[in-house]
Amino acid sequence: MKFHYGQDYFNVDDIDLLSFSLGKGDTKYLKSDNREVFDFVGFVLNEDNLLSVFPKHFYTDLELKDLNRRKKANLEDIKLLFDVFVKYTKEVSTTAKATKYIGSKPEFVSDYPFASFYEVYKHFRQYGIYRESNIEVKPNASGPVAWRKTIQKAQTIVSDGNLIFSPLYRKKKKQQNVFLSECMVFVIDYTINSFPYFISLPKTGYKISSFDFIKHREYTLQQLRQINSKTFKDTHKKLIANLISFFEQYKKSPKGGDIHIKINYFDKIWERMVSAYLNKYFKCVDEVSNSIIFDKSLVASPLSFEAKEFAIDDSSHQFKIRLDHYAKQDDSIYIFDSKYYYNVSDLNYKQFSYNEILRGGVSKNTKIYSALMLPNNATCSNLHFSLSPAYLGDRKTGTKIIEQYLNIKEVMQNYISN
Repeated sequence: MKFHYGQDYFNVDDIDLLSFSLGKGDTKYLKSDNREVFDFVGFVLNEDNLLSVFPKHFYTDLELKDLNRRKKANLEDIKLLFDVFVKYTKEVSTTAKATKYIGSKPEFVSDYPFASFYEVYKHFRQYGIYRESNIEVKPNASGPVAWRKTIQKAQTIVSDGNLIFSPLYRKKKKQQNVFLSECMVFVIDYTINSFPYFISLPKTGYKISSFDFIKHREYTLQQLRQINSKTFKDTHKKLIANLISFFEQYKKSPKGGDIHIKINYFDKIWERMVSAYLNKYFKCVDEVSNSIIFDKSLVASPLSFEAKEFAIDDSSHQFKIRLDHYAKQDDSIYIFDSKYYYNVSDLNYKQFSYNEILRGGVSKNTKIYSALMLPNNATCSNLHFSLSPAYLGDRKTGTKIIEQYLNIKEVMQNYISN
């Protein structure tokens, strides 16, 4: 297996794209910069190659070049990105519009039914492999006596006035693996074996059936539906439903042998991850250095950040503004906006307008702290905007906006650890 590494909005020059069947929109040409860049975050893999495209600024330019030169496995980072995908899809519920996806999320594309796999694995972790119990009755066996069978089949002997049955038939509960059990083992172990770079869960420990569930997918689905029609326990019906979903979604080699697992709107994940990071580590805003101070020793931030909407319009349009991360404490308001940008070159007019709008609804003593939360490979800050004194009017202070850059790898690690 050869490993190739890319980065969202970064040049594709160091990668042999002919090794992969990339789809329309996976790359785009920047005419102003005369370069072609990746336009997604995720994975494309086949039997011989794995392309991992990380979020903006996950690596430095030199780190990317070195990774592509060596083509070795960077398993920790690959699994980190995959785990972020999995956690986000479990947390967020939206209307499905894509034909192939992880879960029911339109911003995702996946050629493998990971959501169904994880639900089957959840059942395995909680209840073990499905088993069906049968009562077996045999003569001269161990276990409680099956008196009805003994009376029917055993010889009767009278000894010293006592009636003796010989032999005694005894009952023994026998656990048997059935089609459902073998199907469950296959889905779990086949998936773990197929994606060792993404999934590091223990396998079932059972031998995989020689029956090819994938090759005989229609037969498998037929059997599962028949079993489902005769099953009444809710936990078992849920297991069967997830197995059916797995085989209904499974399509081997849909794109010339490649499997695609990707998201085209990583800004949605970035916003959610920043929220988790702020609510855990935010301490305060340093007005001297124009930076946000984070405390890694905190279990939870003293402030609670949440997305918040304000109805600001009395016209028939009823316009609203939405803040990604809003918090209020005493006479201080914090309005932070997640920006999944490659770089910042122009004034963020939206953030400026939010400041000016909210300022009109608070007292003169209220301080508004404003920041753009941006990805980077290091934590640092910069002053994005500070209103010139000539435009302050009768105010003592004007709008100030901080560019706060967060180490995106740390933000991702924090996200999956919570």
